Amino acid sequence: MPHDPTRDGAAELDAWRRAYAARLAGPRGAWSITSLSWLTEAPLTLGRDGDVPLPGRCPARVATLSLVGEAVRVAPHARLWLDGQPLAAARDVDPADATLRLGPEDDAVEVVLLRRGERVGARVFDPRQGAGRPTHDLAWYPVTAGWVADAVLEPADPGATLPVVNVLGDVTEAPVAGTLRFTLRDAPYALVALAAGPNWFVNFRDATSGHTTYGAGRFLQVPATADDRTRLDFHRAHHPPCAHTPHATCPLPPLANRLPLAVRAGERLPGA
Repeated sequence: MPHDPTRDGAAELDAWRRAYAARLAGPRGAWSITSLSWLTEAPLTLGRDGDVPLPGRCPARVATLSLVGEAVRVAPHARLWLDGQPLAAARDVDPADATLRLGPEDDAVEVVLLRRGERVGARVFDPRQGAGRPTHDLAWYPVTAGWVADAVLEPADPGATLPVVNVLGDVTEAPVAGTLRFTLRDAPYALVALAAGPNWFVNFRDATSGHTTYGAGRFLQVPATADDRTRLDFHRAHHPPCAHTPHATCPLPPLANRLPLAVRAGERLPGA
């Protein structure tokens, strides 16, 4: 008998949704992001009143950040930690793997360095902001039957990749797991799935996109299996971080992942 979330699995789905909200509100969640700034060779001031703005509870000037070749030069002017260690003097760091903290406290503001294409940025997280975000900023469709489908993965050729474009226009090659084929509302559909650790990752649009759901689409994590048989639970479809903060750089769905029907399940826009 097909899985019916209105009859079984309701508690599990509710727990998943509460965990999703907790991730959004967590120290590294989308609701905790306060800014994203792109660095240059010229030193930019990191601080409350700086070029790389920090929350109001932070000092006016904490450090300067500048690009030096492939590295970021961090020159501290106030108390600052780099990857858990106090930073007493200027240091060149790899932007792909560096986190600055304004204190050892659990609720300290963090600055995460990142690379997007040719850009290098500094994204600021304030755990207090995320923890204070009201949960009514998150909305879901009512749980109804018919939005869970058994699927079979047609594996991609070994080493196959797909060009993925993000909201900045940067293109990266992502490893493809294959094509998921399934039936939904008595009609056959297919979605390209990317390899993502223990899951297959699906980024899709449907007829609700831009109306009752986020315009750029939604994400769905699908359990990867050894026999290529899995289940798509669209009640767990959720918005990308870009729906919750202007300071994210989310990937856009591939053209192949545009469903012609309205998937009225999963996360929706509040008030829509």
